[in-house]
Amino acid sequence: MTLTPTHIDFDNFCRQLIGLSIAKVEYLEIDYEPTNAKPYYPTQFQNLHSVDFSIFLHADKNKLVEIYWDGYFYQYGIGVKVDDQSNFSDFILWDVSESDLWKKFIGTTIIDVKVSWETVTTIEQKSGKKESFTYPQYISFMFSNEKKVFISAAGFLNEGDNEVFGMLDNLTVTDNEDLARQVKMIT
Repeated sequence: MTLTPTHIDFDNFCRQLIGLSIAKVEYLEIDYEPTNAKPYYPTQFQNLHSVDFSIFLHADKNKLVEIYWDGYFYQYGIGVKVDDQSNFSDFILWDVSESDLWKKFIGTTIIDVKVSWETVTTIEQKSGKKESFTYPQYISFMFSNEKKVFISAAGFLNEGDNEVFGMLDNLTVTDNEDLARQVKMIT
C-alpha cells in the first residue's frame, strides 16, 4: 500500500502524541436516554468497550487528545484532534480513568503510536468506475508500562455479537491484543 503525503502527515500528526502522560480518560457517548443516563460502552467482553462517539485522553502539558470516528480519508475511519475539542450537545461524558481497562495507563507516558491503514474499493453503480480509498482503521498506543491500547473504528452490529465490523460510526477499544484479533478489531 502506498501512502500519500496526506496519509504521512496524519501518521506524523499522531506521532506527536508520543511523550504525553495520561492523567484522565473520558468517553463521550450519545445520550440515548437523557432522563435515565447510563453508560452504553460496556460489552460482553472484559476490557473491551464500544464507544459511540469519542475518547478523550487528558494529558500533561494541558493537552486534550480526542480520538473519534471520522470521514476525512473515507467514511468511518479513525480521527484524532489535539486541543481542538468538538462541539457537542445531546452527549454525555463518562470518566473511565478507574475502569479496569484504563486505570493501568493513568500516569504512564505514550512511548509509541501506530496507525494501521486499510484500503477499500468502491464501484459506482451507474458507470462501473472503481475508486480506492486508504483510511486509518485503527490506532495503537504503547505506554511506558509496556502495555498497549487498541482503538478501532468498528462496532458490533448487534448486542451479543462476537465480532465487530468496520465502516461503522463507532469505536471499539481494548488493552488485550489477543481479544482485539479475536473480535476482528485489528488484523
